Amino acid sequence: GFFGSSADDRKREKFRKEREEMMAASEQLFRKRPGKAGEKASMAASSQLAESVSPADVVKPMFDVTWGPLIGTLSQVLETSADANSIALCLNGFVYAVRISSHSGMSLARDTFVNSLAKFTTLGSIKEMKSKNIESIRTLLSIAIIDGDYLGESWAPVLQCISQLALLQLYASGLDADSKFLTENEQDDAHADAGGFFRQPTKAETDRELEENNGRAVLAAVNEVLIDKVFSSSVNLSALGIAHFIEQLVSVSESEIAGESKGGISGVTPLHGKQTGLNAGTSSGHGKDGPRIFCLQRLVEVADYNMDFRPRLAWAQMWELMANHFAKIGCHKNAMVSMFAIDALRQLSFKFLEKPELSDFNFQRIFLRPFLLIMENASSRNDIRELILRCVDNMIRALAHNLRSGWKVFFSILTLSASDPSEKINTLGLAILQRLLDEHLDQLCRLDEFNDHGAESKSDENEEQKQLSALQRRQRNANAEDFVELCKASLSFVQTEESEHPLPIGLSMRALCHTACYADLIASKRVLPPVSGCQSEDPAGSGFTYDGLSDVEAEEMVLWRPIFDGLAAGICSPTPSIHGDVGCIVQRGSLMTLRAILLRHGSLFSVSQWVVILKQVILPSIQIAAEYDNSQVTKITSESPSVSSLDFLSDPLPLPPGSEDEGLIKFAMLSQSEESAPTRPLGEAELLVEASFADLRHNGDGNLSRVHGLAKKDADGIISNEQPFPDSWIATTAPIALGLLTDIIGKVIVDLGVSARTVIWPIVIGQFQRWSIGYPLLRPIHERRAEMTQNDGGSRDAQPWFPCEALVRIGCHELGRIPDVVFDASSSLTEQEAIEWPNTLCLSFSDTLTKNVVSAGMAHEELVECKLAALGIPKEKKDTTEKKESTDVKEIVNTPYGKGRVVGKRKDKHVVGGVEKSVNITVVEMESGATMYGPIVQEKKDQKAQKKEKRSSKTTQPKVKEVIKKGKKSNMTSRDYLYYFVRALKIKCVASHCLQQQLPHFMDLAAWKLGKEEVSKMLEALEHSRQMSRKASLDEDLAHAFQEALFSEWGDGVEEVEAALSSMGKFNHRGGSEMFFLTQQAGSNKATIHLLSLLFLNNLRNKESEKLDNAIVKEWDREGHAQPLLLERMMDVLENFLISEEKDGTLIDPNVWRMSSESGGKVAVYCTSFAVVVVEILNTIIMFSTDQFARHKNVIFPVLCSLVKVQSDEIRGLIYTILSKQVAPLIDVSME
Repeated sequence: GFFGSSADDRKREKFRKEREEMMAASEQLFRKRPGKAGEKASMAASSQLAESVSPADVVKPMFDVTWGPLIGTLSQVLETSADANSIALCLNGFVYAVRISSHSGMSLARDTFVNSLAKFTTLGSIKEMKSKNIESIRTLLSIAIIDGDYLGESWAPVLQCISQLALLQLYASGLDADSKFLTENEQDDAHADAGGFFRQPTKAETDRELEENNGRAVLAAVNEVLIDKVFSSSVNLSALGIAHFIEQLVSVSESEIAGESKGGISGVTPLHGKQTGLNAGTSSGHGKDGPRIFCLQRLVEVADYNMDFRPRLAWAQMWELMANHFAKIGCHKNAMVSMFAIDALRQLSFKFLEKPELSDFNFQRIFLRPFLLIMENASSRNDIRELILRCVDNMIRALAHNLRSGWKVFFSILTLSASDPSEKINTLGLAILQRLLDEHLDQLCRLDEFNDHGAESKSDENEEQKQLSALQRRQRNANAEDFVELCKASLSFVQTEESEHPLPIGLSMRALCHTACYADLIASKRVLPPVSGCQSEDPAGSGFTYDGLSDVEAEEMVLWRPIFDGLAAGICSPTPSIHGDVGCIVQRGSLMTLRAILLRHGSLFSVSQWVVILKQVILPSIQIAAEYDNSQVTKITSESPSVSSLDFLSDPLPLPPGSEDEGLIKFAMLSQSEESAPTRPLGEAELLVEASFADLRHNGDGNLSRVHGLAKKDADGIISNEQPFPDSWIATTAPIALGLLTDIIGKVIVDLGVSARTVIWPIVIGQFQRWSIGYPLLRPIHERRAEMTQNDGGSRDAQPWFPCEALVRIGCHELGRIPDVVFDASSSLTEQEAIEWPNTLCLSFSDTLTKNVVSAGMAHEELVECKLAALGIPKEKKDTTEKKESTDVKEIVNTPYGKGRVVGKRKDKHVVGGVEKSVNITVVEMESGATMYGPIVQEKKDQKAQKKEKRSSKTTQPKVKEVIKKGKKSNMTSRDYLYYFVRALKIKCVASHCLQQQLPHFMDLAAWKLGKEEVSKMLEALEHSRQMSRKASLDEDLAHAFQEALFSEWGDGVEEVEAALSSMGKFNHRGGSEMFFLTQQAGSNKATIHLLSLLFLNNLRNKESEKLDNAIVKEWDREGHAQPLLLERMMDVLENFLISEEKDGTLIDPNVWRMSSESGGKVAVYCTSFAVVVVEILNTIIMFSTDQFARHKNVIFPVLCSLVKVQSDEIRGLIYTILSKQVAPLIDVSME
């Protein structure tokens, strides 16, 4: 049989048949050729000629001359004669005439005879039938059965007659016509009883009675089997004959449905002269006869008869003619007609799909295409689209084991259901997908077609791929393509674009669970990637993957890309997805799903694949979402860096428990105990997503180990808590987004070895810097993409995007979490990596802080310059000061705290480990006025090198002037400049403060692993921050600019604001520059002292242990390096604190001094801002060893005595502790 043979056998058989046909045709040509003169005798030539002439060649010329008079004679006799013999002879004449004309290819004669005979049947007209009319019907049916293969377009009148004959038989049986049931607006006969008993019958009633009589006469004379045989004999038609038959049957069916079933046989309306196209098929009105579906039913029967009889290739050609008709009728506005078409398609589909499809064929996709065409048609009815979905559901349930190429059509239909305006259709489409995953995964994942078990490694997998045959390779590619379409079908239910008919949030969340299931299938190798055909240009094409990967890596990402791209679109979706007072539900759900997939299966990806995932999936999606957030959250700025106005920001999610966690297992068991739960076990990522959504739905705390307890509760709605800014992506989702980067660093990427630190970490820290300090300044991502796609696209004059304070705080907080997750994973690192990671993080912190401080300093200077220029005040004094400071360049040196001037040298002695050592100390006077004592000073640089360094540092960030110039083009006012740049400067100050707040914890973890170079970089960054903030806090012009920005909301001009400021003191200016930059200065001092104290006290680890966490410590003279720097910084802070406290301490509310850690955010005074630093210093002195305190008692003790009289009880308490612990032993006093 056809399906039992191989592809090569079929090709060989087809070639043999074609060769025999060509040989037969050649023989006919040779026979028809006349003999050459002189080669044969005249008799032989005549004999050859007689043998080569076919009967058709002889008959055709004669019949061509006689058929015109012949049809006239036969028609005349048949019409006028009542003699049975004469009628029989005439009908036989019609039979032979049709046969001769059809076999001879005389289409005009054939059509004329057939149309004439059809007219003599009187079908389609209201006339009393005679015996000759009935005999004409019998004759016409016999012609159709015997000579049907040659009728061609003459099938049209034959089928029209059969249609009318069936109608008469219905009347004879006492049944109503199809139009009685198919007409939507049935008209009741309101005048049925008008006139009473003496009412005369109407013309319609008379005609109906006549048709019933005709029908009884026909039913008695014409056997119904004869009609059925016309259609059952279609299996005997040739390929060309069946094509003509179906084409005309479709035409007659269209005329029936249009209500013009009599056209073409009685002269009412020619068949080719009426409208039978798509507009007629979908019209809401009908002809005078009403719609009928007789031929549509017969079309179904013909398809059924030929389905198993003809080869699939031939049947596919037949179906192509039928499919468009079914699709057209399926979109008919008459619900009954369209439903019948869908039901007919359903019946045929069930029968067609009962026979499995052979590999390398796509007949199922061709056959099921009408369902897709109806779903795509905008004019189709809602109930019809719903019916199609139910048909698809039934076919999947019953015949999923036989589906091959048909899956693609089903997935396309389900994808269309997601964008349907009907919520009922949306819900049904997703329910089908859910049932597909729950009950038919084995039919979807046909892994056994290639191998019984998944490959244990990539090398084994490559070997298996090489052993696949060409057919297996094509089938594997097809399976991968089907899986991609399945992923797209589920992701189409995730609302990623604004729509007039948004999808219910519950559907989107359920679809996200599907994506986790797909990830589990890929990870478990139940779905295998393609083996060829990868490309990265056409998203709609097969094998679409990411660029920049090796062939094997690109093939693996073919399956992952639709999942990642779909989730990325969900993360940055512009739709509100608000339920009650809770928003961004879909965005958070997409992020949670991506997080679960990467945490559970991230180890499957190589370094190159991780680079692609970060650069093309995670980072663009969260950046787009942040840039598109225009909510009020982006405009909130705190009045102090230490007192946040953004406490409503959501928290990052805690790390999920492992797959074997008892709480997760209980949740899985609880989920599967429900009646609608699937019998299959949940995969790792799917279980994590289900638990995360349950926690979100019940307002949990993110601890998934306890989520099974929440799942037992009844929740009203999706989420029960409220959020102050539900429309803000930054407030609701950004912490989870950046927390995702932190989690995958600690759980996945650190384990990738050296490449994770050298290749992936720079990408991650780039995003942290983008949010925490706004570096580098770039235009919004959508404008940069437009410029990349179009040479002249994008708005080049647009202002650069800068993060709001909320993003800055989120970025700094997550950057502070990185050391924790890295150190938690240190047990899996090599000894070398366990040392390199802390040093890399230290350099990253230093670089981030330095970049922020440099850009903030530039913004400060240029903002003041613009402000002074707006007021018309020259900068002569400032320029003169700068010139004076730049003199004597040869004496200027670089230190870890910035530039300074060497003023002296000395030699100090101290004891380290019982051994006395001498250290050369260089005394350097800093630009800030402070004096630094250090053991090592960097080499001097000449003036030219210093100028070059200054120029290079200024190129790291775009100047404020450049941004102002762009702002002038958009007609920004001077107040706009103040508000925009003062706000940016405040945010940069907040960034510095938050970064410095994270450093002490990092130092506690990593200080003992840091090298000398890394420590110097950190100290240098902190010193830059201290100097910049000190300069800004003392700048009167900057203070006025800050106040102008606040007062600009009052509507006053610059002059009025200046007058107001002159009448006020600076004391207690919340929101002023002093509040911001004193806080930053205090933070830099505290972090510096904390680091130096760790180095100086040398209590970083136990001396007895040379290894910790498998890491070998870098040994260097930490104490000697830290001692002079620590003392200098401690004394500077304490002396300035005493001066400020003596001046302003008594004027401050005593409540401010209760908690030193909070005093800095209440009053903008040095002593309150630095109280927390003083506490840090005193705690450090308490931890001094006896020898350390004794060596420096001459410097420390006088300051301690001065601190006794300060207002802070906490500070005085620490002084008491120092006196008891450090001073008392020196003077031999017991405190017991």
